[in-house]
Amino acid sequence: MLSIYGIVISISIFSCLIAAEKIYPEKKKEIWDAGLYAVIAGIAGSRIYHVIDYWQYYKESPVKILEVWNGGLGIWGAVLGGALGIGIYSLVHKNSFLEITDIVATVLPLGQAIGRWGNYFNSELAGKETSLPWAIQGKHPLFFYESVLNMILFLLLVRFSKRNPAPGVLLSIYLAGYGIIRFFLEFLRVTPWKMGGLNVAQMVSILSIGIALIIFIKGRRK
Repeated sequence: MLSIYGIVISISIFSCLIAAEKIYPEKKKEIWDAGLYAVIAGIAGSRIYHVIDYWQYYKESPVKILEVWNGGLGIWGAVLGGALGIGIYSLVHKNSFLEITDIVATVLPLGQAIGRWGNYFNSELAGKETSLPWAIQGKHPLFFYESVLNMILFLLLVRFSKRNPAPGVLLSIYLAGYGIIRFFLEFLRVTPWKMGGLNVAQMVSILSIGIALIIFIKGRRK
């Protein structure tokens, strides 16, 4: 049975595809073809990321690993998995990897902004305690913070997409933008995933910002 979380995630995926079609009408076929690869690989990657994070829970009941509709998707895993899916699509169909990832990067924050509300309905992603007036049950509503910031990032990327940027520029803006958003929001999380005392999401965020700089610098040199 499809949960509210599953419905929200489904809406976020279709919103991305429809938005991409509106922003890049000349790439309609590539969007839906590449989207299939990206969505399948992205969901798999996001689930793997989440399961590794909560392995102590899932090892007691491995069958729950397949219950994606009940929640439990890691966005960094989705980004890595989606990139792999687009890479496979680009090799099979001989399309430009950077051109396709630029399209995905433009609309991905929209999907994230919508998808974070799935965390709300699942009572997930509550932050540290706070007395701020917008607190939910006395805690920072991290899902809301990220939803708003992702929507701002989406609008920024749409604006830049109209300037006919060089391949890779939009991808670098997304990687840097979301990397910064996630890095700072992690300070408000109660039980972040840590390895060796280091926050995994923050380490991936720093790596994402670094990759963004490399892509941007290489793009300017061409």
